[in-house]
Amino acid sequence: MVSWNKILGLASVTAATALLGMVAFDVPYFKSVYFLRIDLGNGTASAAAVNQTNPFVDLGALGFCTDLKDGHGLQCSEAHVGYNLSEASKFLNGTLPPALTASVNAVASTLTKVLVLHIVAFGIALLSFGFALLAFFGAPIADCCSSCFCGFAGSAAFAVFIFDIAFFELIKKRVQAEGNAGAAIMGNALYLTLIAWLLLFITPILFLIGRCCGCCIPDSHPSHSKHKDYN
Repeated sequence: MVSWNKILGLASVTAATALLGMVAFDVPYFKSVYFLRIDLGNGTASAAAVNQTNPFVDLGALGFCTDLKDGHGLQCSEAHVGYNLSEASKFLNGTLPPALTASVNAVASTLTKVLVLHIVAFGIALLSFGFALLAFFGAPIADCCSSCFCGFAGSAAFAVFIFDIAFFELIKKRVQAEGNAGAAIMGNALYLTLIAWLLLFITPILFLIGRCCGCCIPDSHPSHSKHKDYN
């Protein structure tokens, strides 16, 4: 019979791996998931209420998507490590909007290279999922390996989450420095990364509790030892 801790541990690491996968391959692949949105309107947009009629650029780990509200719909860059927002010029006829000026691009082109760490965190979580699956089917050493890799993946997820916050703040300051030219809005990928980190944080605890309880619970099977026959 599979113990409850293995079931919860597998479910937890599966959910965390799926979330990190969505974040690692967000825009231009998962177009509804992004780290940061640069609203190219008049700078009145906020995280609480985004004006969907304004043109925008969504930044992801491997590229960006933009909807300039010019009738062409959502258009995305090619996926590659490290990108420059000046690539958006091929989607429009004319000069880049003020929020995508050289000062913003200088920061973005450097920081987007570091976003590849999300793919590294996803890879480690994928290994942890593999060991959790083996532990679920009864491989003894897989429990320990899954806990170790969960710890590594959780540490990586937490590190990239901190970087994401810094990434957002730096781009936000650059956009605001351009005056009334747009607004930087925090994306949902940051929240997904945070949730994934929390799941990876509790998974080793679940495996540990299961091992400790398994050692302490007495054998419930009837004993087959011989009893003395008293005459």
